[in-house]
Amino acid sequence: MAIAESSALPVEHRPGLVLGLPEPPAHPDTVVRTDVGCFLRVRISPVPLDPVALDLPPESVQSLLLESLPGSEDGVECAYAIRHRQLDEWRDEHFAGEYRTRQPSVARAFFLNGGKTLHILDLLFHIPPLDFDNLPEDEDPETMEEKREDAALLAFYSWALERTDDYGRGSVNQYAFPELWLQHPHLVPEVWSLGASFCKRTGNRFLVGDSSPPWKLIVEEERARQASAGHVGRLELTPRRVVGEWYREERWANQRFDGVPLAVSLTCDAMMETQRLLRRRETDLSCLGVYWPWVTTERGLVVPPCGAVAGIYSRSDDENGPVGVMKPPANEVVKGVADLAINVDEFPGNLLQRASVNMFQTRTGRGVLVWGARTQCDDPNWQYINVRRLIGYIGKQIEVESQWAVFEPNTDSLRRRVREDVEFFLHDLWELGALDGDSASEAYLVVANEQNNPSAVVDAGMLIVDVWVKPVQTNEFVHLQLTHGDASQ
Repeated sequence: MAIAESSALPVEHRPGLVLGLPEPPAHPDTVVRTDVGCFLRVRISPVPLDPVALDLPPESVQSLLLESLPGSEDGVECAYAIRHRQLDEWRDEHFAGEYRTRQPSVARAFFLNGGKTLHILDLLFHIPPLDFDNLPEDEDPETMEEKREDAALLAFYSWALERTDDYGRGSVNQYAFPELWLQHPHLVPEVWSLGASFCKRTGNRFLVGDSSPPWKLIVEEERARQASAGHVGRLELTPRRVVGEWYREERWANQRFDGVPLAVSLTCDAMMETQRLLRRRETDLSCLGVYWPWVTTERGLVVPPCGAVAGIYSRSDDENGPVGVMKPPANEVVKGVADLAINVDEFPGNLLQRASVNMFQTRTGRGVLVWGARTQCDDPNWQYINVRRLIGYIGKQIEVESQWAVFEPNTDSLRRRVREDVEFFLHDLWELGALDGDSASEAYLVVANEQNNPSAVVDAGMLIVDVWVKPVQTNEFVHLQLTHGDASQ
């Protein structure tokens, strides 16, 4: 199925949707879920994987051939082990022995804030040592090792994202990488790009990105990695040394940025680099929303906001049903939070807001709220999270309910039936307020006739339906104008 997405009515005919559209849902199982999260963690093991040491069955350690790794001509066989957990409610025993990690707190925040089903995927892999004897003389071994590890990490992130359907059976619609900033801060833009493109390509999915944690946490994690690797001495850990070239250190050295926390500058630069990487795929950025800041839980642990935000998506959808995705997941209370890990003044806050970061703010009498609903896309048609998720929901619902049309005789009768079913579905959304327009004809348009299904298309075994929809836009500001005077005049 291919969908050409547009948030406005057409000026001229364009091909859009391949295959058919639904009969009205016969039972709730045909309704696409929007409350299933997936938290993914990918790590490198410095030593070969031992199932006994990992407390896993012997057959759980497998191998995967990674091609095009730096320093390898024919690819490398990497050993890996995956641990998958599906949680439908919070239970302490699910995380026995993990309370020194942030994983339990992030999962708990998901359920506290209304999440329904959570898949946690831990992937650990080991790369065989590099053969230094075959390295060209002009290659630095240390640099080659770093390139090799980064390429393997990105390959495994991409591969693990594809594997989530094996565990979630296609129902996962919210993705997060809770430990990305602490485990692989130098790869944040690349991993965000991978995740956003994956979500866009596969449909009804959205990537919840975390802003940078306090710099102190990144330094602590880097020191721990150096110690585990046997490094002696304490190198000075500058942002450029830790996160790499994407951090624009020279820009932030300007005097006007004095007092801006490192977490703010790292967040802004990571998003700018992500936008640069995806500059040719604008709508991919509409599948990424970034949230600020990290939060302190009731147990005193500093954790990323993605767990709570993913739960709030589910809660907002449920409370504003039957098409809850049309409502922005903002102005919502964040439960299970004792305080914000970083509080910023007006100037750093303005920098984040101009960069389309969705901020947590404290409101008297209400506590901590999500105060933003923007994606990382600059296109006004795709800048709001609810618009992105509504289009994804429509596309996925179409995909799920279109199977009846496959292998049917491709005749005028079939095209008429498909068109009527599409219109029935979209009319329902319009009446529920998800589509904008004074009349149904202003809110959506469906075309399925001989013009967009010429004989060449029919002979190729395809049925094309062009669908345009006009989602309701988001209200970010309320402007009250008060005038002193006689109201009758």
